[in-house]
Amino acid sequence: MTDQGDNSTDTNESKQQRWFADVQDALDRTGDALRTAWDATRDSRMAALESAKQAAQELGEVIDQGIAAAKERWAAAEQETEEETPTPSVTDDVVPEEPIVVEAEPTPPSGDVTVIPIETDTTDQS
Repeated sequence: MTDQGDNSTDTNESKQQRWFADVQDALDRTGDALRTAWDATRDSRMAALESAKQAAQELGEVIDQGIAAAKERWAAAEQETEEETPTPSVTDDVVPEEPIVVEAEPTPPSGDVTVIPIETDTTDQS
């Protein structure tokens, strides 16, 4: 019986070694396939990267142009504001006119509606 026990152990070890060799071969083939695929896409990846770099540069230029245009508009608006608002000099003894207050006359109630003013007590009686 010892011979059969040693024989089955050898068979199990040889099966494990074959399985391990098969796994290693499969991993090697997978690695080779990935490497080949990666190398095959290098040109398209480089072209995409170059395109992205160019687009980023163009975006930067457009943003710079927008900032310059905004600064010009703000400067022009500040100049217009300064030109429209004269600064009073100290030598001018101009007295501002009093504002004209116009009070609106109450409209007479029409015959259809009667308006009764209601007075409310503003003091707290609690």
